Amino acid sequence: MLHACRDERPKAPPHSPMARDWLIRTLTLYQDSIHTPVTVIFDGMGSKASKENQEIHPHLEVIYSKGNRTADDLIERVTHKLLAYGQVLVVTNDYAEQNTIFSMGGSVSSCEQFFGDIQTELDRFQSELVQRNKKSRRNA
Repeated sequence: MLHACRDERPKAPPHSPMARDWLIRTLTLYQDSIHTPVTVIFDGMGSKASKENQEIHPHLEVIYSKGNRTADDLIERVTHKLLAYGQVLVVTNDYAEQNTIFSMGGSVSSCEQFFGDIQTELDRFQSELVQRNKKSRRNA
């Protein structure tokens, strides 16, 4: 998503901590709005990390693959495990990865389509929040 959202993300390289933090904040807001668990996996291929790192946010799971594994490896493993619990949506522009996830029974979305969905949901959430605040002020 960081490569696909050039216009929305901070003016920083897509692999930078600033860009990753922006994506985590954006996905946290989205998760707060839809009330569905979200996992984001960052590619650690070639990094010096010796084991997978994981950050836990209140309702968002952030995983960094270890140096010799790609994010795609983890996406496939996580998808396989989560499908036992219900629908899984994987967001990627990698057509081979989309086909793999689809063949496993998962759903796929392009990064651009998903970011559009995020924007639509966040706009809806903001509008609803404004309406609730107006109603609350009238009733106070």
